[in-house]
Amino acid sequence: MKTPMNVFNTVMKKKKKNRKGFSLVELIVVLVIMAILAAALVPTLIGYIKQTKQSNAKNEAAAVVSAAQTIASSAYASGDGKYYDQSKNGAAIQALTATDIDATIIHEENDADKGTDNKCPTLATIASLAEIEKTKDGAITSVSFSKGVVTKVQYTSGGTKVEYVTDSNGKGSYKIVDNFS
Repeated sequence: MKTPMNVFNTVMKKKKKNRKGFSLVELIVVLVIMAILAAALVPTLIGYIKQTKQSNAKNEAAAVVSAAQTIASSAYASGDGKYYDQSKNGAAIQALTATDIDATIIHEENDADKGTDNKCPTLATIASLAEIEKTKDGAITSVSFSKGVVTKVQYTSGGTKVEYVTDSNGKGSYKIVDNFS
């Protein structure tokens, strides 16, 4: 005797045997769900990428400030205004003049290779000491000193422009800027 449960089980087994894959509706539903998830995640990931680039640029600017301060302190302390670069067998580099320790060194756009030629040896030395990569869109734009202390640095990395400025108390801060003044 066939019970309703036996009939049901027999019908279900036959249906399962005939079913070989996913229906078109099931596939479309899965694709729509994936598209919705991708649309929600892409803007978030782009935000993280931008934030990471800005963080990297700030870290590189901090390395530039530290390197510039090292050079300025050495030049200021030497009395002759020269920084002696140990990576180049102790070669003397005229970083700042002994009489004019308040200086601004500006990278000029017509300098070959973003300040690595003889027109800006100080900026090239700062970049070398900071171990920053020289790229076509990344460079030290300017470094300002006052009495042997770095007061302002402008740096560009990967399209992100960072400015370091010290206030009247000597405290420095980094900010992302759109245009340099």
